[in-house]
Amino acid sequence: MESAKQLKLVALAVLAAALILPVTHASAQDDAWRTWAPESDISGVRLHIDNDLFAGRNLDRDYTGGLAITVSGTSARDGLLSLDPVLSRIDGAASELFGSSAAASVRHARQIGLIAFTPNDILTDEAQQADRPYASLLFASNGRIRIDADDRGAWTSSLTVGFLGLHVSQTLHDLVHEAVGSEKPQGYDHQISAGGEPTARYMLARHKLVYADPTGHIDVKTTVEGSVGYLTETSAAVSMRIGRFDTPWWSFTPELADYIAAPTPVESLGTQREVYFFAGARVTARAYNAFLQGQFRHSDVRYSFDEIEPIVGHAWVGVMTQLLPNTELSYALHYQTAELRDGDASRNTFWGGVQLAHSF
Repeated sequence: MESAKQLKLVALAVLAAALILPVTHASAQDDAWRTWAPESDISGVRLHIDNDLFAGRNLDRDYTGGLAITVSGTSARDGLLSLDPVLSRIDGAASELFGSSAAASVRHARQIGLIAFTPNDILTDEAQQADRPYASLLFASNGRIRIDADDRGAWTSSLTVGFLGLHVSQTLHDLVHEAVGSEKPQGYDHQISAGGEPTARYMLARHKLVYADPTGHIDVKTTVEGSVGYLTETSAAVSMRIGRFDTPWWSFTPELADYIAAPTPVESLGTQREVYFFAGARVTARAYNAFLQGQFRHSDVRYSFDEIEPIVGHAWVGVMTQLLPNTELSYALHYQTAELRDGDASRNTFWGGVQLAHSF
């Protein structure tokens, strides 16, 4: 576990360094980014797939995978069963609490998805009290980004509702294993809230651009985030991009990946072809994790607060490349320290994430 402690210390050090970096103005980029075009009905779509197989380790455990589809634009705000009206009210209350200023522009997104977790041994149908429980979440989410007038700060928020413990997670997991020719998992009957239980989460994050290279090839930002619901936590992160990019600094948010990526709007690409490397680290202080602790419904395997790790470190590296004039593909490798303090489930985890995004 020494590597886990080192990651947490490195993440804290990097964050502290980033917070004191001077802000360098890149006037050509800033002027372009501050010319806000009206938000279109559908500005873009994104397909996001997470899987531990993408990390090059055939383990199929812990955060074993996720799938999400995001649509951005005014249709995400105004569509049928949109959560944005409720999100807007909560954001309004948060703005009064934190004293945030009026935004120069607001962008909207809507996401549906599924995430799943498994213990190390997926071939037994017995409840495994010494390992992490099976868990899954089928969810719908609305998100928005509010950009400051000076383009040096932004707020991201999201509201997610969903169901824990539905059978659909096992069905999709079985299909994946059938496609790759491996044995199917046997223990989903013991997952958290087996049979289904509603859940929800509100997330609010503050981003700050702390460094923008005058050449437009490097930017660094910090993010402070908090959430209440099936994940109740607060975190601090630093992330950076190096390479050739033409999208705003606030439009790419790998630090908001509490497992699956947050519902972030897809921004239109500029005139130059984007190819860049990105990396970052985050430290999270977690008070509650429904995927380990369960909710109100009975769960065969669950952990108490005293058994979960209160501090979790997360680091990632990745690359983004533009495939077509309006289409980008990215890959990220994620590393996270253990979420449980003791036993077989006290282990660090790896997974890979692939995103395909198209703007209109």
